[in-house]
Amino acid sequence: MDLVKVLAQLRAELENLDAAIVSLERLQTEGPRRGRPPKVLAATRKTSSDLRTVGGRTRD
Repeated sequence: MDLVKVLAQLRAELENLDAAIVSLERLQTEGPRRGRPPKVLAATRKTSSDLRTVGGRTRD
């Protein structure tokens, strides 16, 4: 078992984990996002407006 290689891999993994933690902390503190959501997210969401016709009446 090469201890030097194991330590190098662990240090590299530690750097990756630190970067992931920092990114998640930034997302948490930024607050609500502004602007239109991406088309992929907008297409997957269904709202009550999807159930209405152009005139604003609900479908029977």
